[in-house]
Amino acid sequence: MLDVRSSYPNCSLKRVANRSLTNDSELQEHLRKFRAAAASLPSKGLWKRRKVDSVGDTGPIVGTNTSLEKPFLRTTGALASMVRPRHTCIKAFEHLKRKWEADKDYKFIWEQYKSLRQDLRVQSIEDHFAVKVYEEHAKICLEVGDFSEFNQCQNRLKELYALNPSSPNMGEFWGYRILFATALGEIKIVLAEQVAYSHAKVKLPEVQLALNIAYARRSKNYVKFFSLLKKCQKGAALILSQLKWEIRFEGLRSIVKATCPMKFPVADLIRILGFSSELSTLRWLERCGAVCKGGFIITKETNELRMPRLKPRENSRQGVKHCDLSRH
Repeated sequence: MLDVRSSYPNCSLKRVANRSLTNDSELQEHLRKFRAAAASLPSKGLWKRRKVDSVGDTGPIVGTNTSLEKPFLRTTGALASMVRPRHTCIKAFEHLKRKWEADKDYKFIWEQYKSLRQDLRVQSIEDHFAVKVYEEHAKICLEVGDFSEFNQCQNRLKELYALNPSSPNMGEFWGYRILFATALGEIKIVLAEQVAYSHAKVKLPEVQLALNIAYARRSKNYVKFFSLLKKCQKGAALILSQLKWEIRFEGLRSIVKATCPMKFPVADLIRILGFSSELSTLRWLERCGAVCKGGFIITKETNELRMPRLKPRENSRQGVKHCDLSRH
């Protein structure tokens, strides 16, 4: 009897190899069918997914496009003629900053920054210039309230800061990341950032401020939260612009519950919850359903408080769709 394993060591048909075939012609027929089937399959190298570009497989794409304005291409492949090289990207970046200051057309600037970021990604440009592009786009997103796009920028910035640890604005955007997670109620992310900061060699005041605000939020220390909010930069205040109303309502509800049936001075509420004027405070209390008379909240007559709906920002015409951080 013929030993299949010794005669055909490369045969992978275990079922055929383990059988005792008494007829050589039967074995040959099995092997013929197997080889015919194997020949019809693609070669081993073609099973692996390859990343190919138009300029060869020796490295990242080097663009040749010289346009300052270019549409964002929703595609995974890129030709060198469709991508701008680094020096052109620098010129385009300066052009976009001037366009934003002059026109404030977010729909246009959103597409242009997406296109610029795409050019940087396909060419593996991850230096200080890439950091500046993402930082500028993130600030514009905060300005118009596009938190969805801001989140994409700040996630990429976290990766870029790891490659460029000497970036001057790292503390600012690290703080933004903590505050953004705080606004969304993502406590695990905040705690993870706190652990990472405890191991950092350089202590950054923006990060420490953001961690203190996050702690004040978790501990429901309303006085501390609003006193720290006054120290925030513009970007941080924009991230917390919706959360602060949620915290104000929680504070009002706690104060009414704790002081009932006594009257509570509106002036004290202004100080505790960080309001700017008595008029705006009284209007907000009315929308919440609180009963106010003679500069006091009449807690025993305030039966049911309701969280007033926030007025949406006037940015729909700019193409902003994902701009709500409120959980109400």
